[in-house]
Amino acid sequence: MKGCYRMFDDINFNLIPKTLNALSLRHTVISQNISNYNTPGYKRKYVDFESELQKCISENNVLNLKTNNTKHINNTSSLEIIQATIKEDDSKSLRDDDNNVDPDKEFVSMIENTFKYNTLSRMMTYAIQRYDTAIRGGK
Repeated sequence: MKGCYRMFDDINFNLIPKTLNALSLRHTVISQNISNYNTPGYKRKYVDFESELQKCISENNVLNLKTNNTKHINNTSSLEIIQATIKEDDSKSLRDDDNNVDPDKEFVSMIENTFKYNTLSRMMTYAIQRYDTAIRGGK
């Protein structure tokens, strides 16, 4: 059963913060795209995080866990290898100035990103509250 708690700790205190950081970075990149809508030749940027996470999960059919004791369940390497990366969208533009930013899509992406961020931050808050309740003895 201790292995289960270790996995939840790893998800709550490693994966969720890492995902929140990626979503924050994505918000910044989307904002930059919107602000560069009128910049000739600007190519839209995006943040790739989910594909790295999916690759990490699918390679081992499990979520990577970090251990610091030989008695811990050690199924793979750590979550630290997953990184959000900024990539450039090289799709063609329908505009004459070669700018490929679609502000409508960017605003929709920003709203979706905001929902994801708010949901994960609530999950993190609930995880911390559960530990606080356990420490206080249910009071």
